[in-house]
Amino acid sequence: MTLRSDVAELLTGAGVLDVDIDEAVADEHVRSSAYRRVVSATASARNRDQWSAGLLPEIDRLKAEGNRDFIRRRVQDWLFFLSIKDGHVPTSAELLKVSAWMQRVLAEGATSSAVLALLAESGSGRKSRNIARNRAGSRELRTR
Repeated sequence: MTLRSDVAELLTGAGVLDVDIDEAVADEHVRSSAYRRVVSATASARNRDQWSAGLLPEIDRLKAEGNRDFIRRRVQDWLFFLSIKDGHVPTSAELLKVSAWMQRVLAEGATSSAVLALLAESGSGRKSRNIARNRAGSRELRTR
């Protein structure tokens, strides 16, 4: 399998049909945006646990160990993100299980003052803590 065929299959399987496959393969920003759309479309399905249970074994079939670990981590990050989007307020222990990248994504985009306060206090990176602290202190939480 090639990256092109993998991306095409992933997008088709999720029903995301308006992405230029060649552009997604060539530009990691386009590809990342497409991946987010796939996660959003797939995770909005009725049963997220069933979705992740079906996806995680597929990840294990990947040949390169580094890619497998990275993708597994991203899947866990996005499931965490979606749970927060649905109103879950994580504990410090749960927050430590997600990547610094996801903590930064949450610090920049979360609208929950409780989540921002937790990130400001317990975020793993100084940048994430500062962003969350500044956003938590603002009067109005802006969404993207």
